[in-house]
Amino acid sequence: MIRDFLPTDLKVLAKYYDIARIISPSPTAPHQPLISCQSPGNSPHHAIFSRCGTAESFCQNCMCLEAARCRQILVRIEAVDGKFFLITAIPLEISGQLQTLELIACIEDKALEQALTAPKETNSLTYHFVNNLYHLVFRDALTTMYNRRYIDKQLPLEIARVRQNKQPFSLIMTDIDYFKQVNDRYGHAVGDEVLKFFAQKLHEHVRHKQENWVARYGGEEFLLALSDCSEAQAYHITETLRKTIEQTSIPTSAGELCITASFGVYMFTGQETDFHQLVDQVDKRLYQAKQAGRNCTVATRPI
Repeated sequence: MIRDFLPTDLKVLAKYYDIARIISPSPTAPHQPLISCQSPGNSPHHAIFSRCGTAESFCQNCMCLEAARCRQILVRIEAVDGKFFLITAIPLEISGQLQTLELIACIEDKALEQALTAPKETNSLTYHFVNNLYHLVFRDALTTMYNRRYIDKQLPLEIARVRQNKQPFSLIMTDIDYFKQVNDRYGHAVGDEVLKFFAQKLHEHVRHKQENWVARYGGEEFLLALSDCSEAQAYHITETLRKTIEQTSIPTSAGELCITASFGVYMFTGQETDFHQLVDQVDKRLYQAKQAGRNCTVATRPI
């Protein structure tokens, strides 16, 4: 945490960055820059990021909020409009208030390739390499769904967005019933085939909305996030999904297998103070579904 940072220091930083600005990382309002300073010469890259921090809607991938939340400096390389940018978010304390210093610099392709020791044949290879870095960090290698690291990063942002937009937000927690028996009887290779099939079915039922996502929570357990979705809507989506899984045979190297799954559904109420409480609530509903005999869906209220 940096303290006693002076706004006048931005003028110095602007000599080295395309954009240097201080942003208030409020979880309940758009992130308006308090002070912004761009590099001399009217950087052509300023327009690309002019919408960032001033948008009326909440940024779903906000580094400023994340840096302030974890009190750590975060650095990320992003590909935007065919160009590469190094973005740094630094938590600050100014007059006793928590703020975030955001520094944005365009990186030349050659410099980026040297820094990452990426293949240098074509620019498209570099672009592909940078995008793969994100997938390696936030994607589950087996199912290609998001992973636990993504959940820990994204759910706090989802909560902040929901508080601002006043829209319903629901979670679904699910896992495969008696999955250990599949591994014990057919082996882990077949178990992996079942997991991939299960994950794909989950994805197919929520991909109708871009803001929705699926993540592997651990083992055979998955978390589904549904934006602008009430608990009743989430319940009906879940029941359709549950019946589809129950009625579909899975082609595997050991032949066709049939599985069932249990589901818990929970809608964010605004009373949860952090994302851990939100996950705990939906996990309790999943536990209740298993206690009720499995292959069923449990929500907060009977629907």
